Amino acid sequence: MSNVLTQALVYLLLLFLGYAFKRAGLFKVEDSAFLKSVILYLTMPAAAVNGLKALELQPSFAWCFLIGFAACTLLTAVGLAVTRRAPAGEKLLYLFSMNSFNVGNFAIPFLTGLISANGFAALCLFDIAVAVYLYGVSYSMAEGIAGRGGFSGRLLAKKIFTSPITDAYLLMLALAALHIRLPAPLLRLAEVTGNANAFLAMLSIGILFELNFGKQDLLAMARFFALRYGVAAALAAGVYWLAPLPPDIRQAVCVLLMAPVASVAPLLTRSAGGDGARAAQINSLSILIGIAMMTLVYALTG
Repeated sequence: MSNVLTQALVYLLLLFLGYAFKRAGLFKVEDSAFLKSVILYLTMPAAAVNGLKALELQPSFAWCFLIGFAACTLLTAVGLAVTRRAPAGEKLLYLFSMNSFNVGNFAIPFLTGLISANGFAALCLFDIAVAVYLYGVSYSMAEGIAGRGGFSGRLLAKKIFTSPITDAYLLMLALAALHIRLPAPLLRLAEVTGNANAFLAMLSIGILFELNFGKQDLLAMARFFALRYGVAAALAAGVYWLAPLPPDIRQAVCVLLMAPVASVAPLLTRSAGGDGARAAQINSLSILIGIAMMTLVYALTG
């Protein structure tokens, strides 16, 4: 319990450190672009390689992918149901924010050192499912709402196979299936590089962090988060009591269901014609709520 509380406190301090540096003029929002590139192409794939270096495949990993896809589907259905009479912009907001999870840039750094190697692998399989859903199902539905067509297999393949973190997942899964281990120097490089991931990820999130909204926005966000985390809590309870998973993997999946909204959600919302600024507000607030909920669920399932 003390370990996860310490982890949560450290993450909050790093987040507000990045935010304070921005407010003091030491960092600018534009600086986050460089940090995000370092995270995307170096530290995040390295963290994945380091976390999966001793991976042994087991049937329960398939359940992690299926649970991730099912969670996205259920949250999408809830979002569409509550916005069925809403304008297209509101539907797009819910479409990308309600059903997405920030795994690579938040949950993996947050849970590193707190979960087992198999639990780490569960996060990776869940993340692949979220990526497939986000750029396959969600993107296709957004195109339909915006009146621009539907599913794009080319876009899905491009997003999946040109993502450094997903490529790292797939590489390590393939090597595990073939019982091949990377050379020690490469693993040491991945360890050193990956250790910087948590710090850079939270610093970058802090630089982008903003909470500027009025009373009406607060009411709308309270409704959004009540729905999102109400459904996520029900899903976590179902996984904990019903899923045929080992205890360490079950815990990892339950905690992951409390993760913040994906960092790419505001960009996808804006690109589809929705309110990107409001999506960014939801994204920022979801980080604070996510830290609290992940900490709580980790303690309850430990």
